[in-house]
Amino acid sequence: MNKSRAVAVVGTFDSKGEEHLFLKNRIEGSGLRVLTVNVGTKEPIPFEVSYDLYSLMKKNGNLDDGNRDKAIQDMIREGIKLIKQLCRDGKIHGMISAGGGSGTHLCSSIMRALPLGIPKVMVSTVASKDMKHTVGTKDITMIHSVVDLLGVNSISGIILDKAAAAICGMTRSQWQPDTEKRRIALSFFGFITKSAEAVKRE
Repeated sequence: MNKSRAVAVVGTFDSKGEEHLFLKNRIEGSGLRVLTVNVGTKEPIPFEVSYDLYSLMKKNGNLDDGNRDKAIQDMIREGIKLIKQLCRDGKIHGMISAGGGSGTHLCSSIMRALPLGIPKVMVSTVASKDMKHTVGTKDITMIHSVVDLLGVNSISGIILDKAAAAICGMTRSQWQPDTEKRRIALSFFGFITKSAEAVKRE
């Protein structure tokens, strides 16, 4: 078990606390460390967390919780700052979240700040929709929750368990590309596939 690697479990713990605690326990049970980050905009939080952005931002006057949309944008801004710093410092090696429509928007916005190759898993009630604005140009793995997230039950528990297993496997994987080779960026549609294949052979 590789205890040196850690996963950030990030979510709105005020409304999805049970689900994120389940993820935390499953990930820790697999042998990885967990840092929990609360990005909910209400109280209370059902368990002790590593970083409570709600309390920190309230204390510093950086959260307008009287305006829900503004509060979410404030939380995204501060969440991005924190998650990027944790990644730069080598304190996290992957991120997982679970949420409904608002939680998906909030947490995926934070995920997109992480570099390519850092594992990102988003369990979402809206993952069966067009997710191009959620994923953007990042390598976010979207997992449809199938049922609404209102605690852990016989269906959501299966989905969350598999999501936890996915982030654990991704976080443990440490394959690195051969950086000695010269590389080019190539974008192509079907009608120039043969040209692209010729470039690859060279």
